[in-house]
Amino acid sequence: MKSILEVPPFSWWRQHRARKRAAEVSKHVRRLLATHRDIMESDKVKAAEKAIGEFDAARRGTIDEIGQGMNRLDRACAKLFPTPKHAQWREAIEIGLVAAVVAWGGIRTFFLQPFKIPTGSMQPTLFGVHIEPLGPDEKVPMLPQRVLEKVFLGRTYVEAICEEDGQLNYVNPFKQHIGPFEWPFEKTVLTVGGRDYTLAVDSDSFRKAEKALGLSWGRTFHRGEPIVRCVVNNGDHIFVDKVSYNFRRPQRGEVFVFETRDLPGTRGEFYIKRLAGVGGDVLQIKEPELFVSGQRAAEPGFVRVMSLKDGYHGYTNPDAANHLSVPGDKFEVPKDQYFALGDNSANSADSRYFGTVPHANLVGRAFLLYWPFTRRFGLAN
Repeated sequence: MKSILEVPPFSWWRQHRARKRAAEVSKHVRRLLATHRDIMESDKVKAAEKAIGEFDAARRGTIDEIGQGMNRLDRACAKLFPTPKHAQWREAIEIGLVAAVVAWGGIRTFFLQPFKIPTGSMQPTLFGVHIEPLGPDEKVPMLPQRVLEKVFLGRTYVEAICEEDGQLNYVNPFKQHIGPFEWPFEKTVLTVGGRDYTLAVDSDSFRKAEKALGLSWGRTFHRGEPIVRCVVNNGDHIFVDKVSYNFRRPQRGEVFVFETRDLPGTRGEFYIKRLAGVGGDVLQIKEPELFVSGQRAAEPGFVRVMSLKDGYHGYTNPDAANHLSVPGDKFEVPKDQYFALGDNSANSADSRYFGTVPHANLVGRAFLLYWPFTRRFGLAN
């Protein structure tokens, strides 16, 4: 073999590149063998090790010797590591899935993020999980209809018929275990006459619906009588626009999402409310109306809430609130802060309790209600 000084400069560079490439090939085949070793026959493992050893010897030679060694190793790998069926399709699908996951991660991070409405603080603009009792003449529909309503409307029918006379008792919350895993959602267990009835609804939502369902602790039920017959409606799912607030300031009247960090008394990582006041606004509530700097709020969202129509009940002055607890209270929103109010004012934990939202906590504005496909489907405003 010639020394480096005897080889023309360009030839030496080509040989250096070839050896570097050969080293990468050798490393790749060794990884391939390590991956498949436990499922390969022992004679094939030995053959693979021999092929790799011969290639390692060849890759120290000339460019031609390296090329010949690569050809021999390629033929050996084709025999020892056969290409799986439909490899090209599999590879294309894998690449496509990876690309889709990466793209969706980028969309979630920088553009649109999906959220599920957790509570009823924005009703009837946006609904969280809520329960509606079925009328005495209504029946739980057949399975095909239930499936369709679950897929398109996010509705689940829940029914429990009393099997033995007795008084109502509760055991909740309850999470069923299957082996080492937990059931993916919380359930509620009712006990009547010594028998347990498991309902596919979380205990918090069920407790809120007790009055509407006509349930009370100790109520007596008789055999064959329905204990519960209701519909559980899934919370609205929305996309949040994370782009707009990078180019403009939030606007009064928008429905927006924000993080709850450093906000006292908050539950959950994110809240969704209507933006009632920006820096410099002086807010006042005179039930059922909201006033901004002395003028009745004129944005469409506020007008709907104050109309007392279509399920809206106006704005309230809650006694336990820290701000706007009486009609004479006024609150000036600090600079770079935002005052959030729920459309369901009487049942909303908002800035009246935890104070203003810093600009740094903003996530984005509610953009689109994409599921379920109810009358609320479409732009969220």
